[in-house]
Formats: sequence, structure tokens, C-alpha cells
Amino acid sequence: MELKKKKNRKFYLACSILGMGLLWYNIAFGDNSKESGPEDLAVVQKDNQKFKPHLNQVLLKPNDWPKQITVGNKPHLVEYAFNDQLNNFVRNQLKQYKTDFSTIVVIDNETGNILAAQGYIGREQKFDQSLVLEATHPSASLIKIITAADLVGKGNVNKETGFEFKGRSTTLFKYQITDGRRGPGRLQSFETAFAKSNNVIFGKAAIQHSSPNDLVKTAEEWGFNQPLLSEVSTESKIRTTSDDYEFAEMASGFNTTTVINPVHAALMSSIVANDGVLKNPKLITEIKTPNSSENLWDISRVEKRVMTPKVAEEMRSMMTATIVEGTARKQFRKMNRGFKDVLEIGGKTGSITGGKPFGKRDWFTAYAMPKDHTKGKGISVSVMNVNVKRWHVKSSFLAKNVIEYYFRNIKTIPITLAAPEKVYRSSRKFAKAKKGSRYIASKAKNKKKTSKQLVTRKSKKERSKKL
Repeated sequence: MELKKKKNRKFYLACSILGMGLLWYNIAFGDNSKESGPEDLAVVQKDNQKFKPHLNQVLLKPNDWPKQITVGNKPHLVEYAFNDQLNNFVRNQLKQYKTDFSTIVVIDNETGNILAAQGYIGREQKFDQSLVLEATHPSASLIKIITAADLVGKGNVNKETGFEFKGRSTTLFKYQITDGRRGPGRLQSFETAFAKSNNVIFGKAAIQHSSPNDLVKTAEEWGFNQPLLSEVSTESKIRTTSDDYEFAEMASGFNTTTVINPVHAALMSSIVANDGVLKNPKLITEIKTPNSSENLWDISRVEKRVMTPKVAEEMRSMMTATIVEGTARKQFRKMNRGFKDVLEIGGKTGSITGGKPFGKRDWFTAYAMPKDHTKGKGISVSVMNVNVKRWHVKSSFLAKNVIEYYFRNIKTIPITLAAPEKVYRSSRKFAKAKKGSRYIASKAKNKKKTSKQLVTRKSKKERSKKL
């Protein structure tokens, strides 16, 4: 009996020693071995909030991208998500054409990283990143992307739905949306209206099948009225209306109150390319002190679905029509057929006068991704040119150059470059040029005749003198 008690005591003693050992191990190493949970994430997000006021102060100034910021009297090094090779190409393009004010933004559709983002003031020949980040630019017809997503998402409109309109498609008068004038109008499909940026049809379709509050709600899902970037607090703005005509203006982009920044413009194309998923764009990847390799900046990604894959497929069809037969066809007709064979490209143009800096804005946003989806989701590009006195280059042409450069030099895909396609002018211009060439040829021919006649006259006079 005593032997049994001694064995029990030894067992209890061993258990207590083991328990004490486990308790000591948890105290010493438990915090280092646990996985990051909500508390750890909160600490990282708090660091982002600590840096944001300083980034706001520095990035929204009219300067080039800073590589260092000062926080708490200590210098911190900043690393951007830029691809250096692509970013340098973009800078060279802007310096070459010297538009009064211009921006180019390129987003990686898969990661959300901003591969290039440059603003340029042509008159001063200097780079200005605040042009890229400030939401002081009227969205113009880019808002038609939001309107189309809202209408198609409700199920009452699809790309083949026909609408009648009167007058010019680029104007928007009250009689055009109320059918105040008699007489038949012209019929156009919703896809063609999108591709050719028909303000009248988009205004009428919005009044008939949506409401100002619904359109604003859809826009907010796409990133309006909220900060999209972790680095700065700028927001693209859209406001509701109470008047039908103002609603038609808002839905078609025929106003200057709906404003957007160039990063958001590129993001809208990225959402369409990603089957309706919004991936918050990333500008900064690292912030660290010079003496440490620890990254103090949160790089976690935020994603949300804003439209169904079926609606996204309809949107891609309409944006492709813009490139093939719509307002961007002339510039993309110059793209080598080898790229067209392997890439799916869709886009949207926009133009309006106003905003800050003031001028005639020429917008273009587009996505470009391999038709073979195993090769990735490609990129999205936005280009904005502000022309004060004269035009320098089309925004869609710059976007075409960026797309070609990216898939030829950055993320290469097998491309068989074809012989350059002939670009035919309109019949009227061609006839005028042909008439001009005939006139020049006939003038040269007559000049040749008169010179011959002079020679013969001289020779006759010389003969008569000799005689």
C-alpha cells in the first residue's frame, strides 16, 4: 500500500513539473510563435495612418515622386510599385509630345500595383505627380462606364437594346431627351451608343431605367466618394440630382461636377478586365528607415466584387466596340495586327472643357490582356491630356504606344508582327487630295510646255538673225 502511494506521488510530481514547463514556454515564446490575427493587423494599419498625413502633405504638392519623407524628425525611405523600365518609357513619351498638362497611369490587373504613374506640365517641362493623384478632373464620358454597368446590371438594358435619338449624338439639349420635336429619330443599339459616346441615348436610357440615387450608389461601389488609395485622401466625387435634365447630364458625362483622378480612371478598366472585381490600387510597397530593413507600410490588399461576371462580359464587348468601330478606332487602326491577334483590348474615350487645371480634357481608359488567359490579366491604362491652346497628341494614341511597349518589352508574349496596315482616309478627303495632286501634275505639265515653246521661239529668232 505504501509502495502504491509513493508511485502516485512521483506521478503527480512529474505532471506538475511538466505543467510548469509548458507555462514558462508559453510566457517566453508564445507571442513570437502565434500567427498574425486582427490585433496584429490593427497595429500595421495604425502605422499606415501615422504615415498618411505626411504622405498627403508631400505627394499632393506639384513635384516629382519623393524618395524620402520625414516622420517624427526621422527620415524614411519610400519604395513605389513602379516598374522602372515602363515608368521611364512613360516619362519619355510625355517629354516627347509636351502636352500642356498630361498624365499616364498603368495598373497591373492581377496585383493592383501601379506600374507607372506620371504627370507632366509641357509648358514648364517638369513632372508633377499631383496631377495623377488630385481628383479635380471632370470625368466626361468615362462616367458612361458606370452608367452602362448600372443599366445592364438591372437587367432592363443589354448591348443589343435599341434607342431612338434626334439631333447630334455629341450634344445634349432638353428637347433631345424629352422628344419635344416631331419627326422620326435615328435608331442605335446601346453598344454602338457606348462605342460612339452618344450622350442623348445615355441620358434617355438613364431616365427611363434608373434613378439618380441608384446611379450614385453604383458609382460608390466602383470607388466614388471614398478614398481608393491608402497613401492619400483624395476622392473622386459624384453627387445626386433632382432634375431629369441634370440626371441625363450626369449619366452621360455632360457636366463638370463629376470629377475623377487618373488612377481611378485606370481602375475602372481594371474592374472590367477582372470580371467585375475591384482591387484597390497600390502605389507604395515599402516605407523603412535607412538603418532598418523592416517594412513599416501595410501592403495587404482589399478586393470586392462590384458587378457580376455576366455584366462584366457585356461591358468588355462594349469597350471592345470602342476600339474596333467607335471613337478610338482611328488611333488603334495604327496598331500592328500582330498585337491585335493576341490581345483583347477595350476602352472608353471622353472629352470636356473645364476642371483644374482648366483646359480641353482628352480622356482615354483601356484594358489590354492576352486572349490566352493562362498568360495573365494584362494591364489597364489611363491617359489624360489637357490642351489649353492647341492639340499635341491624342490620348488614345499614347495608350496604344504604352500597350505595345508593355507586351513587347515588359511582359512579352509571342507576337508575329505583320506588315503595317494601310490607313485609308475618308472618301471626301481622299478625293480632295486626289484633285490636288492632279492640279499639281497638270501645272507641272503646263510649265514644261511653256518652257518648250520658249525654246522654239528663241531658236526661230536666232535663225532669222543668221539669215
